[in-house]
Amino acid sequence: MNSSFPKWYYSTSLFLWLLSIILIDDFGIGFVGLCTVLTLWQASRLMTKPSVLSIRFINLVTLLGAIATASLIGLKNSVNVFVALMLVASLLKQVHATQARQFTQICILNFFTYPCLFLFTQSIFAAFLVLILLAVNLAIMLNLEQNLRFRTALKVSSKGLVLVLPVATLLVVFLPKLPAFWQLPAPQNQAKTGLSENVDPFNIANLSQSSDLVFRASFEDTQQMGPFYWRAIIHDEFDGRQWKVSEYQGTNIRALPKDPIGAATIIAQPSQLPWLYGLSYSYSKNAKLNSNVFGTVYLKNLSAKPVEYQIDFTDFEPQDSLRPWYYRRNTALPDGINQQARQLARDWDSQSTTTSQFIELMKRYFLQNGFVYTLTPTTTQSDDRIDDFLFSSFNGFCGHYASAAAFLLRSAGIPARLVSGYLGGEKNDNQGYYSVYQYDAHAWVEYFTPGIGWQRLDPTAWIAPERMTGSLSQLEQLSSEFKSGLGYSLIGLSNWQSINWLRLQLEELDYQWTRVVINFDKEKQGALFKEWFGSNGQLWAGIFSLFMLLLLSIALFYLSKQLTRHKRPIELVYYNAIVSDFKEQLSGTTAKQHIVELCKLFPDLDASLWQFYQLIEKSQYQQKPLNKLELGELKRLYKSIKRKARK
Repeated sequence: MNSSFPKWYYSTSLFLWLLSIILIDDFGIGFVGLCTVLTLWQASRLMTKPSVLSIRFINLVTLLGAIATASLIGLKNSVNVFVALMLVASLLKQVHATQARQFTQICILNFFTYPCLFLFTQSIFAAFLVLILLAVNLAIMLNLEQNLRFRTALKVSSKGLVLVLPVATLLVVFLPKLPAFWQLPAPQNQAKTGLSENVDPFNIANLSQSSDLVFRASFEDTQQMGPFYWRAIIHDEFDGRQWKVSEYQGTNIRALPKDPIGAATIIAQPSQLPWLYGLSYSYSKNAKLNSNVFGTVYLKNLSAKPVEYQIDFTDFEPQDSLRPWYYRRNTALPDGINQQARQLARDWDSQSTTTSQFIELMKRYFLQNGFVYTLTPTTTQSDDRIDDFLFSSFNGFCGHYASAAAFLLRSAGIPARLVSGYLGGEKNDNQGYYSVYQYDAHAWVEYFTPGIGWQRLDPTAWIAPERMTGSLSQLEQLSSEFKSGLGYSLIGLSNWQSINWLRLQLEELDYQWTRVVINFDKEKQGALFKEWFGSNGQLWAGIFSLFMLLLLSIALFYLSKQLTRHKRPIELVYYNAIVSDFKEQLSGTTAKQHIVELCKLFPDLDASLWQFYQLIEKSQYQQKPLNKLELGELKRLYKSIKRKARK
């Protein structure tokens, strides 16, 4: 390595490695391993005196790195591959950089690489991290190009970014929101939601292992009471193993109901599925959403960023009967499986005259046979898995109970379907919104009664009634079992009051960032203009836009002036500032001659001027850098000379 460059030039390798760690869920552990190897290679070369790498060797390693990246990431997701290749390219460039020109190229590449983090997360923490990385990257460039000390360069870059932030904020608020010229591809990575269109209830335990946020919801009526059953997906087909979504889920309602019983605003995290969340029979007027006849809402196009939407919800309309074909669909069962469960349902059917009596017999059976709610149930791969659950294992979670109940209802000719969604939510008392996490995923049943219509049935409530309120994380009976699966996340450590307080504060900050910044769209902009400027909002917004452009021009001028000022060492900046004030009275050509002439002009400053010159001489002629105390003394002398010379 060329020793003329300080080792902190190579710190960008650590920054790039940090980005790979942050994106491990998107890129996989294999890619992180590749970045780790490249970073360690860089570190080993810093600690030794290696030979200069040949161009042929560099090209070979670059080719192998590109092949490894494509193999680890895959070629289907173009965005992931593009960002991964940029990370690897920056790391490889760092390994063999020995010239200022090469370090400059790395810095320029990093100006594009660091913000790529926003393609995967737009959280406030990501924004803060990228801002810091950009400030450091700009400081390195200033050090390279203008020979500034790193601390001085970092101050200049930080001031520049801070100066630009208010202008950027004004531009975001006032500039017209034009349609996107390019849309991010829909998420293709590992599922970001705990739900699936095909549900095998006996393979859903992994939901309790994830503390990822799914959505946040706030109600117009702040007194809205739970339990909150957030409906997402209706599964009305059963093949013996999985409950599936039929093609009829895409049938949209022709006219929206007129008398909602409530309304809510929801901010949903990106998902690989179009299905969104609502209560009871939900519908939305949002142009980006569809509302179907099942009372669920879904996206017309998948989104790579959080989706904010409003829903109205109402009760299901009473129905006398189902159409014959739809009755058959909601009572259909595969032949030859779960014969014991079928016989049990037939026995209950013969003992009851109404659906409510049948359900009461089912409830009694669950309560009298010692069924247990658990997050770690007995697993089975048998075709008669419902028989195993009802007559052998007697333990499970929501998926087991919902699947068994729906099967029993269908066995008795009662139309039933499985619903997957989320139950409850953690309330933020300060802002009044609810946070729903992956571990709040839930499954229940909806059954049809002639003259009444579709009704909700949650057999899990019979076994674990305390599960019906709040969030799964707040269920004391399952606290140890639940939190042991979360590892060292903040929620997993929420038994500590201080950590739980910190978690809630961070989540509230993220909520405000998402609501105010990330989801600031054309509709919100228009509403804001109308609130501020009345009916002439667009006109005044245009005037403000022109005013902001003027501010931006002033800011750029000030920034360029600051950069020009720091092109040379601060010693020369101080020296030139003093000499330029009296250049007409000075005829000398050297610094020493100028000091002699200044001493004649200002005899009282003789001592200060010569002390000032000694520091300049040490720095510029003896090539000895000034330490912190000497720089402080130089600054004090400069201010003193300038002040006294003006009198």
